Amino acid sequence: AAIVDFLAANDRIPKMLVVGITSGGSAKRTHDLTPPSAAEMDTRFSPGNGGAEAFLSFIGDELIPYVDKTYRTRPYRLLAGHSFGGLFGIYALTKKPKLFSGYIAADPSLYWNNQAVAAQAESFFSHTGSLQADFYMTATDPSDKVPSEIGRLNAALTKSAPVGFRWKFDWMQQENHMSIPLPSIYRGLETIFEEWRLTDPLALFDKGGIEAIHKRFREAGKRFGYPERTTPPFTVSLVVAALMSASRLEEASKVLLHDTVAYPPPWNQLDALARAYDSRGNIEQAARYYLLSLKENPRNELARKKLTEMGVRIPELP
Repeated sequence: AAIVDFLAANDRIPKMLVVGITSGGSAKRTHDLTPPSAAEMDTRFSPGNGGAEAFLSFIGDELIPYVDKTYRTRPYRLLAGHSFGGLFGIYALTKKPKLFSGYIAADPSLYWNNQAVAAQAESFFSHTGSLQADFYMTATDPSDKVPSEIGRLNAALTKSAPVGFRWKFDWMQQENHMSIPLPSIYRGLETIFEEWRLTDPLALFDKGGIEAIHKRFREAGKRFGYPERTTPPFTVSLVVAALMSASRLEEASKVLLHDTVAYPPPWNQLDALARAYDSRGNIEQAARYYLLSLKENPRNELARKKLTEMGVRIPELP
């Protein structure tokens, strides 16, 4: 919950509800999160395992409908789990692939039942042509080698990942099995919601202009259940600032004024643009942007002074 609050507060992921299900002790946790195991396998957890199917049905048939009815939800749901929880997440993906849109599997116990879930995933991916979902998995091991069951799943994804299925694996050798959940959830959320933010807006602008940026945020919003999402105003300001730093003033001015209803131009950027034109000796454009800046911020004494020096009549402002 703290990770979600932190990342959402910095607009690196959307705001979300965190639903935790108490396990009722390690034995109950083992029972709920594991598929049935062969009698000769995993004797240290027997009896008492094999309840994954019932637990998945509870989540899909009771818990999710209750949450959707009680709270304001979006259609994008993410399942995160560690160890047996990661095993359960991969099991859920193969059994009910439409129930969740994203998965974080932290060091999943895919060794369970002689790698039966890994084999199940191999078959699932080889027979699934398309699936819009996001999958992030981590692992660690004292041997410094990726466990065979993890490698098996990675190989299956490399060979047969469905169209629309985005996945990433991180080998976190610096962690151990008990320390890996925290960085896995943090990096997993950042990775899955990578398109929620734009780290280099100027690069995308150079490829397709401001409309390419708007398209990026629209498409990301739809994927994550926000069909009405628009480009954050701060991102537009970042593009303007980058263009001005590159002395591309004409482009900066077009972006700054491209949609004054949806993106009212900040007075300080109008002021900065005016100063940039003034330094070039373009008095006409400098005056234009000083006037616009003064309109947005009537207390901008620098703009008032500059306009007076230019001999420009300052209209009466409300």
